[in-house]
Amino acid sequence: MTVLEHLNPTELTIDANVRADVRLDPEFLASIKQHGVLQPVVAHRTETGVHVLYGQRRTLAAVEGALPTMPVYVVETLGEADRLVQQIIENDQRLALTDRDRTEAFHQLSLIGISAAQIAKKTGTKKILVETALKVRANTTATETLTAGWTLEQSAALEEFSDTEATVQRLQHILEVQPEQFDHQVAYLRQERTTARLVKEATAEQEALGNTVVDGAGYAMPEHQHPHMLLRADGEVATKEDANAVVIHTTYRGEVQVTPVIANFREYGFTIREGLGMSATAGQSGPMTEAQKQERRTVIQNNKKWDASTEVRQAWLKTLLGRKTPPKGWAHFTAATLANYGNSVARATAQKQDLAAGLAGVTDPDYRAYRSLVEKPTEKAVHSPVTEPYDEAQICRE
Repeated sequence: MTVLEHLNPTELTIDANVRADVRLDPEFLASIKQHGVLQPVVAHRTETGVHVLYGQRRTLAAVEGALPTMPVYVVETLGEADRLVQQIIENDQRLALTDRDRTEAFHQLSLIGISAAQIAKKTGTKKILVETALKVRANTTATETLTAGWTLEQSAALEEFSDTEATVQRLQHILEVQPEQFDHQVAYLRQERTTARLVKEATAEQEALGNTVVDGAGYAMPEHQHPHMLLRADGEVATKEDANAVVIHTTYRGEVQVTPVIANFREYGFTIREGLGMSATAGQSGPMTEAQKQERRTVIQNNKKWDASTEVRQAWLKTLLGRKTPPKGWAHFTAATLANYGNSVARATAQKQDLAAGLAGVTDPDYRAYRSLVEKPTEKAVHSPVTEPYDEAQICRE
């Protein structure tokens, strides 16, 4: 016989659970505190009180949220073996909401006038996640990919670039054939979009000032040169005051640079300075050929892809190093790095590099902070003899 009762969660007893890790994440706790326990737990009455059979996480969350009562199905006593078997079945069959399910729920709530902030509060979800889900749901293509099994983050990337069909198709193709490259490609596309916007804004600003903007100078476009590479007709070195155009580009830090140049310099009587690593006849052959331009574009594109990939790799490393459980072989890798590349580590520390500080979890990159970090006591000693340098391929695999 089963009876539904509303009991104080602090009065329930809990036995060992088959879950190795009972995770009471903030979102789950917030939901229980906001709405209470919606799905009753299953328990049976013993000589010492009411003992929970199924619903350990809900019970612990109810205790954590200080709920006065929670619904409990009180059933007849089960044997220990039956309890474990039934609990395994319950854990296997109770599937968490998929990204699609959650997105659809947020969408339905928004249709009845509930704002993203209110949805976030009512469901115990971060506001930015709710906003992302609603953007995805508002885009037909992104919604279709979410339904097809893409994650919310992947579908959100598709929505982000939905204004360019070719880019959408490119991302879909990468996810199908090289899913491990998806994050790298998205980072690269975002970088390209930001660069294009900055260059466009700077170009408009320069043209408003009456300046001519050319695509490149020097090696990229020999017909245009930087002033210090040229001599005037009177034999004096040209200066930026002689410039008749500008080149706009972005640095590896994403900053816009406007550089004065002399476009079509030979038409204005300028000549190449000798001894600067360039031929005196440079520029006489005219503009670069299409093959040369394509080669140059490829080099620039590869450099940008490297920068974008570096961003993704660094984020991956920070996530890896932020885990509670260290990755396999970390002691071996650390010892090998210090033994074989100690100078690089010391230089990064001395130069207060932000990346080194971020990977070490140091907010202020100062030698005192690193000293405090290494002097921090650990729970147990780790012995990992190093006999040879660590294999970089192995690092990637691990």
